[in-house]
Amino acid sequence: MEIKFKATYVNEDLKYAVGVIGAPGSEDYVMRVLDPTHIIMTDPETWTPGTDPSAMFGITEEEYGWKDTDLDKLDDLAQKLRTDIPRDRLIAEKDGVRKKDRVESIDYGKYVRWRKERNETRRDEVISRMLGAEELYCMYCGETNKPFIFQYSYMLMFEDKNVAMEQANEFRKRNVPLLVSTFTREQFNADDKKSVFQELIVLGYPMIMFFDAEKRQSLVPLKEIVKHKDFIGQKNNLIYGNPKLDFAITCLFQFLRTPNNMDRSDPEKFKEAVTKQLSFLESRVVEAMSDARFLVPTKQMEDGKITTPVLRTQPKKPEAAEGTEEAAKAEETPAQDENVKQFLPVFTNGMEFVSDKNQFKAAVLPYDAVLDLVKNGKLDGFLINMKSRCSLPCGEERFKQIESFRAWKAEHAPESPAEESPVIAPETDGDAPADTPFVPIVNKKTEE
Repeated sequence: MEIKFKATYVNEDLKYAVGVIGAPGSEDYVMRVLDPTHIIMTDPETWTPGTDPSAMFGITEEEYGWKDTDLDKLDDLAQKLRTDIPRDRLIAEKDGVRKKDRVESIDYGKYVRWRKERNETRRDEVISRMLGAEELYCMYCGETNKPFIFQYSYMLMFEDKNVAMEQANEFRKRNVPLLVSTFTREQFNADDKKSVFQELIVLGYPMIMFFDAEKRQSLVPLKEIVKHKDFIGQKNNLIYGNPKLDFAITCLFQFLRTPNNMDRSDPEKFKEAVTKQLSFLESRVVEAMSDARFLVPTKQMEDGKITTPVLRTQPKKPEAAEGTEEAAKAEETPAQDENVKQFLPVFTNGMEFVSDKNQFKAAVLPYDAVLDLVKNGKLDGFLINMKSRCSLPCGEERFKQIESFRAWKAEHAPESPAEESPVIAPETDGDAPADTPFVPIVNKKTEE
């Protein structure tokens, strides 16, 4: 794979050019230096004779800006790179090229290594800037009550409120109803308090696309924020959770409840695309649930037995107008229980666990143990996170899907060591887990 260099300023006398490489929105600034004296050679035996050997160096945005503000500094930089080769900046070398082939390609492997080192330095600067801000702004989905997930992999966070509102308005024009939620420094980087970043990790969010005030983008892993030297929050006291399952459920509900950009010109193809995408998201839920652990409310009775609560649900019937024949029948006919469903309430994390005061404590049980409780109690299934906007009932059909997935996995995917969970199990004393968060993930300052 090759990446093309696009020159934006050329100095024919000093034989160098500055320009950009990379995809739009994530360009890198570089300087290409011609060297007729053949000084730039890291491995002379692999070179063939040519007229203009050259090298490509990564430069900073400030240095790139010298083409418009200070050409003398840019000339000095070219001379320095030509004679004093900084290996950490060198991203490509090339032997002689003809003048008609001035646009040259770059060794992709060397570029990737250089970009990785450069990004690590830039990431450190970006995280310090995020943690030092007074407020951060998040693109927020009201339909799921959580930050909006883009391309099923990352969320957007902004340094400047105006930039955030501008982006939200662009999505609204495409009928995607996004809001802007404000997080204060007390919520994301306060001493002796759990951070919003920690809660996002528990909810399974892997990455943040951060926009600074100049609209420059940086992709930052959430785990790198929590490990950063400037992070103040409680680093080692995370909330119990199932990040993989939570994230899969959020993606599923977001797809179901928000508009998508799929082509609707052909109804049949649109239906096929929606079905395929829905199947993919459902499969992620099944895979995550197959080895998940849940928080189950439990209570010890006077006789020492442990009991769990049961939720009874019934479909709502359409209301009949007063005085009509249907209304009269409803008054005469006693309530029927054949449509009543009974579910065991379970929760995926300490933030979702709810219990009346002094009523229930949380027991951490694997999926199979939860399934045994359902079958032994002759229930219709279990209900995940009953008060959440992403509340998910699971019954016989879901159980069969998980059984089928496990059979497929046993045949096609050999067992691999499980990754260490970034969260810990909660204490179970009191009306909720001890490490229920101090601050909610949903801020009261969410703005229209």
